[in-house]
Amino acid sequence: MSIRRLLMFTALLGSAAQAATYSVSAAFSPWAAQPYSVRAGVSDVLLGDSRLSLAVGNRAAELGVQRTQPLTAVGTLRLKLGGALVYGAEPGTRLSAAADGSVGPVALSASGQVWSAPAAALDPLSVWQASATDPSDSGWQADLSGRYRASRNVILTLSGQLGQQSLASLSGEYRASAYSYRLGAQGGAGVLGVLAGFSYRADSFTLNADALVGRDFGGSLSLDAPVLVPLNAGQAIGLSAYLNYEPWRSVALPLRYGLDFDVPLGQAVDGHLNIGLRGGSGGAGLRAGYTFTPGLATPGVVSP
Repeated sequence: MSIRRLLMFTALLGSAAQAATYSVSAAFSPWAAQPYSVRAGVSDVLLGDSRLSLAVGNRAAELGVQRTQPLTAVGTLRLKLGGALVYGAEPGTRLSAAADGSVGPVALSASGQVWSAPAAALDPLSVWQASATDPSDSGWQADLSGRYRASRNVILTLSGQLGQQSLASLSGEYRASAYSYRLGAQGGAGVLGVLAGFSYRADSFTLNADALVGRDFGGSLSLDAPVLVPLNAGQAIGLSAYLNYEPWRSVALPLRYGLDFDVPLGQAVDGHLNIGLRGGSGGAGLRAGYTFTPGLATPGVVSP
């Protein structure tokens, strides 16, 4: 399917939605069995009380639905369903469901996915994303998480993952001004250790560092700087980056890193240019994309 037809298809779908966001992206990795992918989509299409997203590309067609429902005067529930029909060289399906909600100081989330096509058949760079992704041809996975805010500065979190490598962790976080400190433990198939980490939040960036010390040593670093280079009229070039080294992972790549730039394109073109790098164990790849929401102009002219 040509890029022109992809754009025409998504434009027709979103024509009735004033706040719809359109996107076009391409990814390439010479280390992947299928080295490139192209995709066009539309999201935030309002249908009643739900929001619809749809994307088509040279590898798959994707559909998603999201709904937010008030629970009580102090709580909300968000439901999300997604599916992808993969029709490339490795055909199959990928289905997912997620729910999260909060009532007062308690927040709970649950998600699950089942697939008969590998993640790389949909996106060649997905195996190097920040969250560990199972690269197998078929399987299932479920994730559960509970968080309790004991006080303004103390948060307790219990999380678990069920699947080909089941894991569980318990941690506490203490927040003091711009700093947060975390301490806990993680255990499961092939891993047992102590978790420790901290975060620093400045006006223009957030830095996170976490480590696991036990049978193996590993950890993660992440940086989010949405105002890396301030521009005129409140716009800015943003940057985000991560580095994960998790040698205990048996069903995901242990080394994963990524770097993304977000560039507003100004008055001439109302949208954002996204450029990204993904890599780690077994290879690397590049991604480029463009997103825009009609009627939401990005003032100022930028020369990337």
